[in-house]
Amino acid sequence: MQTALTAPGESKLTTERPKRRFPLSFLVLGIIILGAVIYLIFANTQANEVYYMTVPELHQCTTCNGQSVRVAGVVQAGSIVRNDQQQSVSFVLEDGKQTMAVAYKGVVPDIFHDGIQVVVEGPYSSQGAFQAHTLLAKCPSKFQSATPTAR
Repeated sequence: MQTALTAPGESKLTTERPKRRFPLSFLVLGIIILGAVIYLIFANTQANEVYYMTVPELHQCTTCNGQSVRVAGVVQAGSIVRNDQQQSVSFVLEDGKQTMAVAYKGVVPDIFHDGIQVVVEGPYSSQGAFQAHTLLAKCPSKFQSATPTAR
């Protein structure tokens, strides 16, 4: 058997595997999918973003008329008027010394009563009662420490 001789300028043939190139179409497809996911996340968070305000902030806001806002406050004692046939309730929301009339139509939370903290959401109109689309009642804390009794 003869061995193959190679000339000084020639290279030996090797049996190395050729490097596989990553197809460009996969890279482009991945970038498109990633861009679509980022766009959907951004668009969804912007559409559902509603500014949270207190009653005094809402009264001072000059650009809020017609916009959807969330307002937090405490239900004023003795202000709740229920209409069970229409599943509606109206009440006065107070925060500090400022108040705001609220009208809500829908299912009222079980813990809704005088003096409870609530958040209402809906379009703001400077005229008439605030027409709430959403009524959220804050649960009272169950972990309040009891006052010690004298023995």
